[in-house]
Amino acid sequence: MNNNKNNDKINNEFRNNIKALNLNKNIRGAFESVDRTLFFDPFFKDKMSNFEPIPLGYGEYSDDVTLLSRMLTILSPSKNWEVLEIGTGCGYSTALLSTMVKRILTVEYHEKLAIETKNRLMSNGFFNIKFLGGDCSELDDTAGSFDAVIVHAGCMHSPYAALNLLKRNGIAVFPMGTEMLQQIILYKNIPLAPEENPYKRYKFLDTCTVKSIRGVYGFHNKEVDIIISGDES
Repeated sequence: MNNNKNNDKINNEFRNNIKALNLNKNIRGAFESVDRTLFFDPFFKDKMSNFEPIPLGYGEYSDDVTLLSRMLTILSPSKNWEVLEIGTGCGYSTALLSTMVKRILTVEYHEKLAIETKNRLMSNGFFNIKFLGGDCSELDDTAGSFDAVIVHAGCMHSPYAALNLLKRNGIAVFPMGTEMLQQIILYKNIPLAPEENPYKRYKFLDTCTVKSIRGVYGFHNKEVDIIISGDES
């Protein structure tokens, strides 16, 4: 009983705090409908109503809520979308997306974290999600095609394997830049003629600082071209 009261208190405080971000109705409704306490160790109960990242284990942290809300706002999810999410983490962002879109394929680098999160989400009624563990650079067209991609970690390079799975005119949102500073990228998979500049697909938005994505697209790998070119439609 006391746990239920404490959880209600945390969620109510978080809902009050989220109002300060002036989010649109769709994004705010997702944040208000998902129980924060399902996704974090009770040891961190004093942090759950706030916005800063929370430790998840395996050396990972949750998303900063302000940044997450900004990326979701840029993505502007639609109810009929199929979405590819890179970086499942504890499943909080996945749960938010689950309330706003048709289906999700979510990829988590850490296999044990992926299994824990799958069990958590499935046992709490989030059934429109498919789970994969491993490096997102290994994705291919057997994963399907998607209306949108969202990446919750910093990329030194465009996450090619994910972007190649976008439908024509599909969009992706991801942080890209150096280890010290990134920008939120809005990428749109518009058709390009061979002579057209691939930068036409990219909009460079707010600056941010996040941890590196695991694998070949991370900050340690400086040998790959940053901008994707050609027509992947």
